[in-house]
Amino acid sequence: MNILSAHEKELKTQKIAQVAQRLFQTQDFTAISMAQIARQSGIAKGTLFNYFETKENLFMYLLLTGYQKYLQEVIQQWQNFPPSLTWEQLEEFLIKQNRFLIQEKPELLRLDALRAPLLEIRANREQTLTQRQKLYQINQKLGQIIAQKVDLINAQQAGHLFITQSAIISGLMNMMGLDEFNHAKLQVNFEEFKIDLEKEANQVWLFYLQGLHKQLLEVHHHEN
Repeated sequence: MNILSAHEKELKTQKIAQVAQRLFQTQDFTAISMAQIARQSGIAKGTLFNYFETKENLFMYLLLTGYQKYLQEVIQQWQNFPPSLTWEQLEEFLIKQNRFLIQEKPELLRLDALRAPLLEIRANREQTLTQRQKLYQINQKLGQIIAQKVDLINAQQAGHLFITQSAIISGLMNMMGLDEFNHAKLQVNFEEFKIDLEKEANQVWLFYLQGLHKQLLEVHHHEN
């Protein structure tokens, strides 16, 4: 019997995940099959189910590990920043992250939009919880680093910024394409339904950040 080591299993897990991610760059979730993923991964379909029992579980793994990696990258950036930053510098950084996510991480945002309506239906509860706990710990670490460098905001508030950011972008993404049906253009004029994702995400994000800053200043004023 060929028994793989933990390291070998992890390598195979990553290979499967990379194939699924590559397919997702050019295809819709519903068009991708586990047989297709197994074939392109060079493993038997039955073996694939030993690693990911459902397609939803595999793509939930991609979503959560994708955000883990993204937040780790953000942590690395903040560790290289000066020890003290202004609120305006925080806002500038976060606006740039909007652009980065929309332009450089579109598959991650697409996966995020699928999480509640599709992925959670058949994803493994325990495995999802394990990956969410890892994501939560990374988010907490990032919040602590930001709070140490920016006045007024605490670690919990700083970590929550990235949840709010994701919610804003995902919400706008879910409202895009109202002039389409099943990826085909409708022969109607829905001008008011059109969304400029980056522009409008930045507008909403900046409005939120400025409002939060005002609120934190008021709390600080009352406490002192």
